[in-house]
This record gives sequence, C-alpha cells and structure tokens, in this order.
Amino acid sequence: MDYLCRVGTPAGEVVERTFSAPDEAVLRAELTQQGYYLFTIKRGAGLGGLTLRRTRVAPGLLLIFAQELAALLKAGLPLLQSLDIMLERQRDPVFRRSLGNVRDKVKGGTALSEAFKAEGSLYPPIFSASLTAGERSGALEGVLRRFAQHLRLNQSLKKKAVSAAVYPIVLLSTMLAMVAVLLVFVIPQFRSFYEGLGAELPLPTRILMGIALSVRGNIGWIALLLAGLVVAFLLWRQRASSVLVIDRALLRLPYFGGLIRMYATSQLMRTLSTLLAGGLPLLTSLETAAASIGNRAMGTAVSGCTHRIKEGASLTIALESTGMLEALPLEMVKVGEQTGALADMLSAVAEFYDEDLDIRIATVLSLVEPVLLVMMAVVVAGMLLAFYLPMFEAISTIQSRIH
Repeated sequence: MDYLCRVGTPAGEVVERTFSAPDEAVLRAELTQQGYYLFTIKRGAGLGGLTLRRTRVAPGLLLIFAQELAALLKAGLPLLQSLDIMLERQRDPVFRRSLGNVRDKVKGGTALSEAFKAEGSLYPPIFSASLTAGERSGALEGVLRRFAQHLRLNQSLKKKAVSAAVYPIVLLSTMLAMVAVLLVFVIPQFRSFYEGLGAELPLPTRILMGIALSVRGNIGWIALLLAGLVVAFLLWRQRASSVLVIDRALLRLPYFGGLIRMYATSQLMRTLSTLLAGGLPLLTSLETAAASIGNRAMGTAVSGCTHRIKEGASLTIALESTGMLEALPLEMVKVGEQTGALADMLSAVAEFYDEDLDIRIATVLSLVEPVLLVMMAVVVAGMLLAFYLPMFEAISTIQSRIH
C-alpha cells in the first residue's frame, strides 16, 4: 500500500513523499526508525487494495540513472554530489521523490545500497544487490555499468516480444470488433425484414438472430458483468498465491509454456551472472536472482533450493532439485563450476536462450498470423452466410413460382 506523507527529514527539511508499507502502523515504525518525523499521512489512491499508482520505477529510467551515475563517479565526483545532480535533472515525480529519500539517507550516513533497498518495491532486488557488491569490492562504477548492461539486454528482449505480439493482437481485436458491430448494430436491424419474408428462417440464421437480439437487449448487463469480472480478476491477482497459480498454469501451456520457461531461465542466468561477476557470494546472488525472475512459480522454486547451497551442495544439484530447468543449462552450470568460470558460463546460457527465443518467436509468428487471418475470414464469412441465406432462399422460391 502507498501512503502520501508530510515528514521532517533527518537533514531538517519538511517534504511530502510517497512511502510503501503493508499498513499504517508498519509505516510509522519504519519512519521513526529511519529518523523521520511524521506530520501527516494519507493513503494513496486505490480501490479496495487495487492500487492505481505505479509501484515501480520504469526500467528505462533506471537504465539511464545507472549509466549517468556511473559516468559521474568515473569523472571523480563524490557520491552525494552525484546524487544531487541526478535529483536536479530527474523529472519523473515518483523517481524524483524516491531519489530525494535516498539522498537524505546517504547524507545521514546510510550506505547507498541500503538506501535504495529501503525504498521497497520501487526497485528490482538486483539493483540493491548490485550496489552492495560494488560497495564491498570498491568498484561501484563498474558494477553500475554491468547492471545497466543487464537492464539493456532485458529491455531488448521484452521489446522484441512485445513488437512480435502487436500484429496478432491487432488482428484479433479487429475480428472481435467486427463481430461485435455486426451482432449489436447490423443484424438486429433485419429482424422485421426477415419476418416480412413469411417463411421459416434457416437454422444458422435463427441462431445468429437469437444471439444478436440477446446481446443487444442485454448489452448493459453484459458490460457490467465483464467489468465486474475484470475487477474481480485484478483483485484476485493481487494475492501472492494467485500469481503462483497463474504462473504455474502458464508454464504448463503447450509450446508457449516452453517459451516462458526459456525466458525465465534466461532471466535467472543473466541476473546470477551479473551478481557473481560483481563479487557477491553465491548464496546471496541466488536468492536475489530468484526474486528477479518474472515467473513467480520458477522464482519460488529456485528460492526454495537455497537451503541445498547452505548444506554444501553444488549449484548444479540445487537447481536440478527444483525440476524447473532443462538439461542444457544444468550441464553448462556444471561445466562452469568445474572450470571456475561460472559467471561467464551463466552469461553464455542466457545469450544462447535469447537467440533461441528470437528464432522460436519468429517461427510462432509466421504460423499465428495466417491462422488468425483464416479464423477471421471463417467467422465473418459464416456470419454473412447466415445473414444472407434467407434472401437466397426467398429469391429461389420466387423464381420457382415464376417458372
């Protein structure tokens, strides 16, 4: 839940900022612990737990921030001065408020990684973990550049997937819109014309007319029902258990489940490679990488295998115990552990899966587009056939009477 608070900062300033917390009592305790004095508190805009406020800083903004902060640090500017410059240039209101919080905490002596971690879900877990690695190794600028590269690769893959899905979605939306217009506005207008023919309508026409009249007569209730179902689904999806159910179902989808598994594996491997290359311990890196996986079913399974690492098992055995990874990434992880080049091998797995995903997505699109076009043609042609069939029969009857 988001709260808009008017607070006094440890530096003596009075500002309005947005904070995230499970409830108001937890937020008050956290603010007191961080040295803030709370004047007023208001709950952020929402509807029964369905938040309307963006809960994360956009990856594009975070990518630019990481690149520019790395450049400022490389130029020799102190961290606090670099944050002041970044804060002055930032125009996004959510990111600006968060950066203000971070700057105040760093000014008060808090580590940069801890300051960003305290912002909760605004930032992905890998960001604060990468900063921790940079602070421990004394190479914060290099870690920021590696994190920026990680974000750039992830964004590139997402953009490819979105652009690939645009055309099929447009086709499907066009087909549904055409069907809706025919059912609601066109076909009901011919009811009196069909009745004037004085003959029994063919079965396809009777079915189509019944559906059209039912839809038009109950359009208000249908809209309310659809809106209610959407809101109920979004509220249900807010629960962590619901997200797990959905993600498990996605992994079981024929063919597409395999693509989703490949993308999640690529996320895991790339994140783990980035953190290990930054100098973080394996256990911490694996926990952070598990939290960064988009598919929560795989993320939960990977997170649940960390106890095997604590017991002394290898990463290969721990990942194999999840039952989520295919043989290829497991074999390459095993080779990486044996050769001492685990980070490089994990990066190679991610790159291989990214290339394979590009090929498979292109293959799917080459099949989906013609299939959708054929579906559109069949549906529209079937409706038009049912629509004109009584006219054809009436014309045939008239011609037979004339002859």
